[in-house]
Amino acid sequence: MKIFLDENFPLGLVPELTVERFQVEHIITMGWRGASDDRIRERLVNPDLLFLTQDEDFLFAGGLAATILLSRVRQARPLGERIDIWLRAVRELTGNPQSERRFELLDDGTVIAWEEASDSSWIAKPPRRTDS
Repeated sequence: MKIFLDENFPLGLVPELTVERFQVEHIITMGWRGASDDRIRERLVNPDLLFLTQDEDFLFAGGLAATILLSRVRQARPLGERIDIWLRAVRELTGNPQSERRFELLDDGTVIAWEEASDSSWIAKPPRRTDS
């Protein structure tokens, strides 16, 4: 699975993910700084992509085949702590088959899966922690 990082993620996360043998793309290194959500959505049709973002618009957007991880990790946390939380979440989502395609990562490392109900509403599934 390829990891795609939105521009709000620190570039320091790229080498950490690369060491773990993930293919990583970052919006900034792609020259897409300030890209529109529509342009980003064009990339999110790939089901083998995990997109890390802090933009809520992507969590429930329709027509996206990629897995979306919405990060709620506070920017006030030290960078090393944030990177550790993101790495654990990426390992969890890529290491275990997931039927869901939308996830929310809370500040404490808890991952919440979301699924679309038959009436097009969204339901949060019971959370699971990534730091066990």
